[in-house]
Amino acid sequence: LLVALLALGCYATKHLAGIHIRNRKLAHIPTPPSDNLLQGHIPTLNRAKKINKFLDVFIEWTAHYGATFLIFVGKNPMFFTSDPAILAWISSDLNHFWKAQNLPNRQIDGQIITGYNSVLSARGIQWATKRRALSRFFAKTNTANLFDMSKENLNGYILNYWKVAVGKGKQLDLHDLLGVTFAGTIRTFGLQDLLTPEIIADSANKLLQGIKRDEVASLNFFQALVTKKKTVSDLVKRTRREIRDVVKRKLNEFDSERDEPAKDNLLEYLIQANHQMLFAISGKSRSPDDNEVIENIINDIMTIMLVTDNLTKQLCALFMFLDTNPAAQERMFTELREVETRNLGDLTKLVYTEQCLLEAMRMGPALTRGTRFYRVPKDGEHADNFAGFKLDGVKSNIKILFSQYVQHMNPKYWPNPETFNPYRWAPNKPPPVQFSYIPFWAGPRTCLAKHVSMMLMKLTLSMIAANFEVTQDFGKEDRPRLDQNIAPLKILGVVKCFIRPR
Repeated sequence: LLVALLALGCYATKHLAGIHIRNRKLAHIPTPPSDNLLQGHIPTLNRAKKINKFLDVFIEWTAHYGATFLIFVGKNPMFFTSDPAILAWISSDLNHFWKAQNLPNRQIDGQIITGYNSVLSARGIQWATKRRALSRFFAKTNTANLFDMSKENLNGYILNYWKVAVGKGKQLDLHDLLGVTFAGTIRTFGLQDLLTPEIIADSANKLLQGIKRDEVASLNFFQALVTKKKTVSDLVKRTRREIRDVVKRKLNEFDSERDEPAKDNLLEYLIQANHQMLFAISGKSRSPDDNEVIENIINDIMTIMLVTDNLTKQLCALFMFLDTNPAAQERMFTELREVETRNLGDLTKLVYTEQCLLEAMRMGPALTRGTRFYRVPKDGEHADNFAGFKLDGVKSNIKILFSQYVQHMNPKYWPNPETFNPYRWAPNKPPPVQFSYIPFWAGPRTCLAKHVSMMLMKLTLSMIAANFEVTQDFGKEDRPRLDQNIAPLKILGVVKCFIRPR
């Protein structure tokens, strides 16, 4: 026993000495004071999480230690950066910066949500092939083809579903109303047989609500065991099972090699994109009942469900922020009622409405943070360094953390960043500094659906304003607020609104 204890002591001493030596080699890089050698900055970050200030810590560190600094998550070094030039580099250099595959928003208790080859999570040739195939559907030029269908379906849900729910006037959770509205709209893009809008909205929300892990919490294996979400895992399995039947039926109807996808049929584009992706990998065509094809299409549909819920939360965030600026809400609704949206071109007349949306996406972006792994080159201009910082002791890859929220709350780019101010986006204002505003990210991996998303949000607001009066009803003690502990946009509390017909 004594020998074992001595051996363990020697190992621990050697291990700690190694960490200390490595940290000394990185001491030239700006770094906030760590809590201790073994845990690094984890205790500080965990304390911030408990009071929903996780990202505020990075805002504070950015103010004190500069745009790029090092933190230690346990013994592992990690860069945080808000430098626009570095973010531009990260977005464009896909050879040295790559997305991690095993991230919490893609996997819960081993049950895959969006998988590793979905349009959101694929890498390399898989990503390039799939994105090229799907870009035609989401292109700005195709938005006009989707406008009429979107308007018809939004009109149906808002005139029928909303009016039944609202009655003569009622206090309601805006998320519930918008969730069904957007799920119903996305469902029409070739996904007519995919569950009901109510089930899609409820499932997407529950999936996102069930995601609790992040870069810090996931390090604690025992905590992960304790906080398993069996109900969420069951929901993932059940949802995937029901989607599978729809996909298999469509695969027998649509020949991706002979048929051209209809301009408004997303499912046909997904089938074609996944066949092309798998052909690019293996050089072989796949049969319609190939299980890998089916699973990849299901992954994409699950991704679309979650993105649909992001639209819902984005508009909920808008009304949450408008509560602090009633004059802005009144002006936005006045504009929405004055402009008749008969075609896509009419949406361009909603100038102030777009300013409000852009400001809401600044204060509450659909993704609050992101990560990349940096493959440290061993030769050339960036040999053994990152952004000019020498990386002695780092053997291969290092994690890079960035935050859309931190970037959007930086007073260097946004005076009084915590104030909801649509005039930041007035036509006579200069555009923001490049990469100081990244709600849709940027570069080759910029959000495919950004044009469709903006069209759907403007159109939805137009129809709500035409048919309803909306008044926020937040209590002082239970005001909704953004959850800083999770990457996808999530609102803590209920966005309660009093809604009545006009």
